[in-house]
Amino acid sequence: MATEISVLAQTLPEKIAAAVANRVVSGEYQAGERLIESILVKSFNVSHGPIRDALRILQNSGLVTIHPYRGAQVTELSVREVKEIYQVRAALVGLRARWIAEDAGRHELIAQLQQPIARLAELARAPDKYDEYVEAAMAVNSALTESLTNRWLRDMLRALTLQTRRYTRLALASAERRKDSARLWRQLLEAIKSGDGERAQRIASRISLATRDAAIRHLQETTRAG
Repeated sequence: MATEISVLAQTLPEKIAAAVANRVVSGEYQAGERLIESILVKSFNVSHGPIRDALRILQNSGLVTIHPYRGAQVTELSVREVKEIYQVRAALVGLRARWIAEDAGRHELIAQLQQPIARLAELARAPDKYDEYVEAAMAVNSALTESLTNRWLRDMLRALTLQTRRYTRLALASAERRKDSARLWRQLLEAIKSGDGERAQRIASRISLATRDAAIRHLQETTRAG
C-alpha cells in the first residue's frame, strides 16, 4: 500500500514520514496512539533529527498532532474533519476528471486504466478482497492525479492524500459500498473516454461524496457501539 504515499518521498524525513503514514493508514498505529520518538529512532535506525522532521511533515498533513511536552500522537478520526476534507476534495477531483476528459492526450491514460478499473469490479464481487480493493482504488486515484498536466491541481490533490486514505479505508469497509464504488469508477472512465468533461466532473465528485457519506456513517456507528 506504499505506492501512493511514497511517490513523493525524496529526503530521509519524507521517506520516514511515508513509512509512518503507511502504518497509520493500515491501522498498525491507531487513532490517538502516541508516537514515541525514541521508539521511532530505533525502528528506523536514524537519529532524532530526521524523526522530528518526519513528524512535522505528518503534522502538516493532518495525520499527526504534536503536543508541547507530550510529544506526537496519531490524530483522531472525526466527522467534522471528514466533512471539511471531502467538501474540498469533491471539488478538486471533479476538476481533475474534467481536466483529463477534455485533454486531447487522454487516450494513453485511458488505455492504462482499463485493466485496473476492470480489476476493481472483480475485487468488488469478492467480499474477502477488502484490502486488495482499497489498494487498487487508491492506485487508480493516484494514477489520475499524477497524470495531470495542471501542476497546481495536482499539488493540491497530493496535499490531501495522506489524511483521505484513512477515511477511504473506512468508507470501503462494506462489500456493497465497494460494488457501488466499482460501478462509479467504470462510469467515470467511460465519461473520460468520451471526452464528456461535465459528466466526468459530476461522477468524480459523486465518488468523493459517497466516500464522505460512508466514512461518516462508519464513524457514527463506531461511536454508538462504543
